[in-house]
Amino acid sequence: MLNVYLTVDTELWPYSDGWPVRALSPYKIAFDEEIAACFYGKTSEGEFGLPYQIERFNQYGLKATYFLEPLFADRIGSNHLADIVDLIQRNDQEVQLHLHTEWLSEIYDPTIPVHFKQYMHQFTLDEQVTLIAKGIRSLQAAGVKELHAFRAGGYGANRDTLRAVAQNKLLFDSSYNSCYLGEDCKIDLNEQLLQPCKIEGVWEFPISFFQDYPNHWRHVQLAACSTKEMETVLLNAWRQGWFSFVIVLHSFELVKGRSIGKLSLPDKLNISRFNHLCKFLSDHPDKFRTTLFSELDPITIPEIRPQKILYSRLHHTIKRYAEQIHSRFF
Repeated sequence: MLNVYLTVDTELWPYSDGWPVRALSPYKIAFDEEIAACFYGKTSEGEFGLPYQIERFNQYGLKATYFLEPLFADRIGSNHLADIVDLIQRNDQEVQLHLHTEWLSEIYDPTIPVHFKQYMHQFTLDEQVTLIAKGIRSLQAAGVKELHAFRAGGYGANRDTLRAVAQNKLLFDSSYNSCYLGEDCKIDLNEQLLQPCKIEGVWEFPISFFQDYPNHWRHVQLAACSTKEMETVLLNAWRQGWFSFVIVLHSFELVKGRSIGKLSLPDKLNISRFNHLCKFLSDHPDKFRTTLFSELDPITIPEIRPQKILYSRLHHTIKRYAEQIHSRFF
């Protein structure tokens, strides 16, 4: 049985030219449009954000992890964060910690760094410890029952990030992304990580990826993969006896055209991919089990890790390019 982790990065991005390099105007106090688009997926044809995703997950009997970014709440109000936590938890899905340090230029807390930096790995170990502690406090104050896992914004972690996660007594991290190594992701290892591995005191759950054409890798994100690519690599991971498979999507991934002064549009391609993925996982309960970090006992994670990279099929990749070109115009 392959353990599938459906992970949803849940975050808010302001409508402001140049942000985060250029700070928001102190006169900006309304974020209603951003909240509607980023969290609730409001469009002219209905909502396709968190409520829609969670309803579909529950309809198909699936479990999902919402990696929720809490720093935004210090700028726009903690009530919004509490509402999101409540929405996720009362529908039997889980919240884990996500941090986008872009928000540091917008908030004041004497316990944490006050200057914007793009990635966690740009901070010292001590600073990363305090940032993660701040995120934990914020989520707990918003009503999160238990926290077990962390993901750095933009996958921008290094080994100090993992040390900071361990010092904050979290068991799992899911920041390692092979497709971002050496640039955004700085978790330096002597091997390419395909399956969970204990590093610096925490279990690292890498984002799953595959080769889509010669010498090119693609991480398994809903918006980045065709339906057939996703199905093919899931089946191949199951056949190879993998322990876990980590899929990424975002709270706003089912809408497009997010901008100030107008409603977003439903992203019909991603909505179709999302529903196909849910149905595919639900239709194969003998092969796939969606699970949560809060349910995982580290003692059950196997020490032996497969080393064979997953491959897609070239015609599925060609179809994905055609789909995405069509989606840009329709």
